[in-house]
Amino acid sequence: MNELVNLEEFYPTANKHADKPYNMGKLEDFNGHAKITGPCGTTMEFWLKVQNDKIKKVSFITDGCASSIASGSMTTCLLEGKPFKEAMAIRQQDVLHALEGLPKDNEHCALLATNTLKAACEDYLSKEKMNNPAATSGLSKGTTPQGAGN
Repeated sequence: MNELVNLEEFYPTANKHADKPYNMGKLEDFNGHAKITGPCGTTMEFWLKVQNDKIKKVSFITDGCASSIASGSMTTCLLEGKPFKEAMAIRQQDVLHALEGLPKDNEHCALLATNTLKAACEDYLSKEKMNNPAATSGLSKGTTPQGAGN
């Protein structure tokens, strides 16, 4: 059984993002989307609006715990306004570092967030490839998302 950890006391940055998440909710105007359910049963969804090879807007929703909300929120904060290639490169450790940690039993939430983001990026690339095959050549090499893992 998982021990209840007080995010507020031990993980203040994660607690801030869990209590008042940034960019939570569905985007109405998007060109990349993904939804993944992790082994823990938590589902996360990401929406992207990519314009001129930059992340113009990104949002998420989750039905998970405070750590999954914090992970989704921080992932969006790390990306908005950044080049699309940076979104493809974000890792679980990047989110954990930015959150200044999560309880060990909840670190998989950051992996679920980054895997869902990568799947949304792949969705964007597949749509772009259909619309303009020359525009996306070489962008998606080695970026297939792995399982959400635990």
